[in-house]
Amino acid sequence: MHHADQVTYIERMHGMARANARDDGEVSHTSVEAYFNPAHFEREKEVLFRTYPVVVAFSAQLRKAGDFVANNDSGQPILVTRGTDGKLRAFLNVCRHRSATVELKPCGSNKRAFVCPYHGWSYDLTGKLLGITDAAWFGEIDRATHGLRPLAVAERCGMVFVVPTALEPGQSADIDLDAFLGPVKADLASWDMHSWEVQSTTPIRPRMNWKLVIDTFLELYHFRYLHGASVAPLFLDNITAYERRERHSRFAVCRPSILEVESQPRETWQLRDHAVVLYNLFPNTVLAYTQDHCGVFTSFPVSPDEALINVSVLVDPEERAKKPESYWKTNQDLILAALAEDFTVGATVQANFRSGANRVQTFGKFEKALGWYHEEIEAALR
Repeated sequence: MHHADQVTYIERMHGMARANARDDGEVSHTSVEAYFNPAHFEREKEVLFRTYPVVVAFSAQLRKAGDFVANNDSGQPILVTRGTDGKLRAFLNVCRHRSATVELKPCGSNKRAFVCPYHGWSYDLTGKLLGITDAAWFGEIDRATHGLRPLAVAERCGMVFVVPTALEPGQSADIDLDAFLGPVKADLASWDMHSWEVQSTTPIRPRMNWKLVIDTFLELYHFRYLHGASVAPLFLDNITAYERRERHSRFAVCRPSILEVESQPRETWQLRDHAVVLYNLFPNTVLAYTQDHCGVFTSFPVSPDEALINVSVLVDPEERAKKPESYWKTNQDLILAALAEDFTVGATVQANFRSGANRVQTFGKFEKALGWYHEEIEAALR
């Protein structure tokens, strides 16, 4: 984020904190049925998790030729690898012979070829079909059309995005991330995580719709009550500044130190010294930048009532070297403890959707990021 934007955010939140005011907006609503209706759920998978770029890996996992990541979180079997030419490629992780999974490991390195464990068909790092077991006896097939099915893939600011639908012959494997990220692309570039390391990744399967998981990140209204013994003491109560950034959103949550900034020269102000800066990347990713790391949270649909969330912590290696591993472990434990509190209550919310008590979820004026998010989802599904 440019320094001028950081100063503007700090001034805005400092004024809110001094006046004990809240960010303003409009009361909005979203349908309760959209959190559990099977037809709506299938439509979301078809559109949001087949035609939009989703984060499936990090640059730190794919630095060298032969590095690979296999990811099934979107419901599609995805294989991403770095070629000897340095290019990143993605494929459906499905053998073109009898549809077995080609690469069974979740990640690895020094791969020269992928060999299907079922009948031994092999593919190079570009997806080309290399070998057919007993080829002389197998029969004639066009090897050129039997490589792994490619997917569109792009890398930006330490994250690897894939569109999880197989490309047709002649279709480009590039993703226009500039167009997709729009007004948040400059911010992400300024927080660039390309050289950062993955400190930890924890998968969680909450009994919640995947959108309800994202909802928990988009407001601090609940912190005083739900997180009183965990993360709430780290922040000012419900002092949050939001901005809609086309289909995405950007917001910051205040630490108590923001009340002291007026004693410091403006040119020294750094937003991450006084706040956590968050981005909701449509459709299913939340980034949370703190002073010394970034939390990356990706929520994927499992069923109308269950999600898979990957909780990853990325750290600048120079920053990581300054602190013992126990520090990072304590930080990870704090994140997971807060999420356990969120998901315990969230599971009751999901269960209560079918009770008929409410037909809509109601979002207050300072919960406007929730309203924006659900507006964008419904717009994408039309």
